[in-house]
Amino acid sequence: MHRIKHYSWRHSARFHSTNSTNKTIIANGISHRTAAVLTITSLTAGYLLGTYQSYSTQEEYHQHESVLPNGLPRTCCQENERKSTLSSEQETQLVQQLRKIVGKDHLVIDGSLLNSKTQAYLKGARLGGAPCLCIVTPEHLHHVVSIVKAVVDAGAVIVPQGSNTGLTGGSVPRYSTDGRPIVVLSLKKLNGIFPLDDGKRVCCLAGAGLAQLQQFLQQYFPDRETHSTLGSTFLNPTAAAGVALGSGGTQCRKGPAYTERALYLKVTQNKWKENVVEIVNTLDIEGLEDDPNPRSRLVMDSVPYRVDTWSRWIQEGYAQNFRYSTPNARPARDIHYKERLCAYDENDKKKKQTSRISRYNADTSGPEFVRSEGKVILLATVHDTFPKPKQTKTLWLSFDQLETALQFRKQVCLNNPNDVPISCEYLDRDSFDIIDRSGRFLGKMIAFLGTSSPIVSRLWNVKVAIEGAGFPFLVDQWLHFINNAVPPLLPSPIQKLGHKWDHHIVVTVGDFDDTDHEDNSNALDTDTNQSCLTRFEQRLQDFLAQHPSKVETYECSLSQVPALTAFRFVAAPAFRTWCVGEGVQGYSVDYALPVSGGHAPPIDQPKPLRRMRYSHFACNVVHEDLAYARDVDLDSAKYAFKHIVEHDCGGKLPAEHGHGTEYKAPPETQRKWQYLDPLNVLNPGVGQTSEHFQYKTE
Repeated sequence: MHRIKHYSWRHSARFHSTNSTNKTIIANGISHRTAAVLTITSLTAGYLLGTYQSYSTQEEYHQHESVLPNGLPRTCCQENERKSTLSSEQETQLVQQLRKIVGKDHLVIDGSLLNSKTQAYLKGARLGGAPCLCIVTPEHLHHVVSIVKAVVDAGAVIVPQGSNTGLTGGSVPRYSTDGRPIVVLSLKKLNGIFPLDDGKRVCCLAGAGLAQLQQFLQQYFPDRETHSTLGSTFLNPTAAAGVALGSGGTQCRKGPAYTERALYLKVTQNKWKENVVEIVNTLDIEGLEDDPNPRSRLVMDSVPYRVDTWSRWIQEGYAQNFRYSTPNARPARDIHYKERLCAYDENDKKKKQTSRISRYNADTSGPEFVRSEGKVILLATVHDTFPKPKQTKTLWLSFDQLETALQFRKQVCLNNPNDVPISCEYLDRDSFDIIDRSGRFLGKMIAFLGTSSPIVSRLWNVKVAIEGAGFPFLVDQWLHFINNAVPPLLPSPIQKLGHKWDHHIVVTVGDFDDTDHEDNSNALDTDTNQSCLTRFEQRLQDFLAQHPSKVETYECSLSQVPALTAFRFVAAPAFRTWCVGEGVQGYSVDYALPVSGGHAPPIDQPKPLRRMRYSHFACNVVHEDLAYARDVDLDSAKYAFKHIVEHDCGGKLPAEHGHGTEYKAPPETQRKWQYLDPLNVLNPGVGQTSEHFQYKTE
């Protein structure tokens, strides 16, 4: 059975953000800078109080945990005992061997305690966490190969980890009945980024994050954009993690995180039962092809070592020249994504064909490392960059009913692949009301500072620290209390539309060059004398003429776009704040519906108090946050909802956050993972699979 996320977690919703910064004074309120100072002061004071919170006995601690509202995930490492199949001497030998490989500065020896040094590795961003044997943080790719071999030979297992921003517990250690010691392999120090093909592509090492990549392109290739733009960019999630999960986001033209070019490790056994760490290279980069001498045992001949050398040369300024892709290189993006979005089939609703779902985490198509969720270790990935549009236009549209919005999606947004918008995000009435009621302060901070701001990231970390120090609701109670003292986040015309209508879409459209077909897609039958932006506007005017009094639109200025971005970004945090402030419980789920569908799955009794429904509208990937009274059996409600999504609506769960430990992977996905990791030594237990060696039962 799937375990769907409960309400009280931290979540970074995805939404395209411009770099514009609104530095005006908040009308009839405090200034942005004053708000920032007040926030920092208040949260820091709370943090200092929280650090002095303690419990004299273990019983007091568990009593505190037991009174938390339903749905609040328990904290990491509550059980002090870590069972192990290895003796203490064997564990010590393994730790010493790892220290020899990476050096003492890149090894956290004691992973059994949750403290300021280990929390970033042991505790999930939203949920999950457990003790481990040790945490290793290599700075060289060829060290990763040696680490994996040492850990597997010792009889331990590895949990690969990037920036640890995952939301379903798949990138942190977990309690298991297996007993094999866990080594957390943190790859975030492997954060090199290298340009390819004159900046049309980039090679990202395993720890390179999206915020870092965005800054890299802004500095060296300001006319290009990253392959993925998320509201959670300030957390710097890694590009490799996006590929490993098959994560998506808001980008309609670019598609989900996908590439067929990577460098990764697989663990197998040969016919003599010896463990083998296989290096697989599909980077397709000139000069970094497979080892010239496959039988060579020299480390310097390996591809990881040569990538390390290239990285060092670039960082030290010795290699300024570009590298280029090999002839007939594999794609570095999903080149057919736009076509799939626009291939609407009138019979899809009746057929409920899973093949017509645009993207979901259990999809087994594509290269083996895509959506592998830790069953291989990604060392580097190649991604396309994208030309910036000549100009953009952002519109807020409000509809009388969801059916009208779905017709708008089909007739205006997905009319043809050339004219697909940059992003198309949907919000229902409950989403608008709850964000406006409980998300103003956080939204103001993000709109002013930007989603990639390190200040926002630090403030978020302070909030997390307060929650982990014994005050799990303090910040949310404060945010809910002061919310109405903060002016609305959205401009007044949009605020009025939000209160008048029940269904809303924020769409951003760009003017692109129709002759740019780097993805090898065929030029479509469109009027090349008009820009795609002009064609979009003409279709919109035709749609409005066909639906009088059913739609209202508002064109946003560039200075207003950051507020819209922030409003969408704070949806999930605002839901948690609202639940805490109102004293109710809730849960969250993300799922994908067939591309020709989109109606809300019906819910039987008990009815939720509030049902936030917001989605990446073009691809039909939906996020729902549902609030219930405290006396409702939340588990029964969420499992009933999951059944409706999958069996009555033809949907798939999860859609983009990965299975982690929260969702049970379907049989075909489990078979793929077992093929990739036949020994079950990499991320055992992901997707609620067996935790035991070679997937044996207990």
